Amino acid sequence: MKIYSQGDQAIVVSIEKPVSKHLTEDLVALRNYLVEQDYPFITEIVPTESDMMVCYDARDMIKHRHIQSPFQYMKALLESIQLETAYVEHLQEPVEIPVVYGGDHGPDLAQLLDYYEMDYDQFVSAHTQPTYFVSMMGYSPGFPYLTGMDEALYVNHTGDKKHFIPAGSVIIEGKKTGIVTTDSYGDWLVIGYTPLELFSPNKQPFTRLALGDNVRFKAYEADQLKLGGFKPCQS
Repeated sequence: MKIYSQGDQAIVVSIEKPVSKHLTEDLVALRNYLVEQDYPFITEIVPTESDMMVCYDARDMIKHRHIQSPFQYMKALLESIQLETAYVEHLQEPVEIPVVYGGDHGPDLAQLLDYYEMDYDQFVSAHTQPTYFVSMMGYSPGFPYLTGMDEALYVNHTGDKKHFIPAGSVIIEGKKTGIVTTDSYGDWLVIGYTPLELFSPNKQPFTRLALGDNVRFKAYEADQLKLGGFKPCQS
């Protein structure tokens, strides 16, 4: 575990392991531990795939808590945490994501099938077979980056140009798959659509998925799901 400063009011914990389910669990354990301790000078905790930034109020620590070096204090605090004891293992059933693949719902799938040299059924089987895990949240509220995709589906390119991508679009980017949570513009490769709402600003919690959650996709035909206000991708 490597710890270093990120400006004068933030510190980064980097767990030097390949991105994996276990690494995500380490980061979740660290975040949960810090949240449970409710340190009044910690203002924000931001995890990514391989590290976590902890923001703190250095002025408050110096003026009101008589801590002469906030960074050294935070570094010692983080080094004292044993991730193995902080993490409580639990079995979690995967969240099922219903998906309509291809056609207007996945306009980039046809060209990807040529790229992969697969037919539709082979692709759907490869994409729905793994259990993915949420290795990072980002881009937009509740947007899950899902790790665990079959290596046969990795891509080294994006779309030809940016275009409208509706919320609910299932995308592939590099070695990961993801689910767009708000209407957006981008060059992601859109392979399908889910009517499952992953971001609901008026609910608590407002995101359906969280860091470390397990996810599985299940294929449906369009007439088997209530697709609501589906809006097709547009150039």
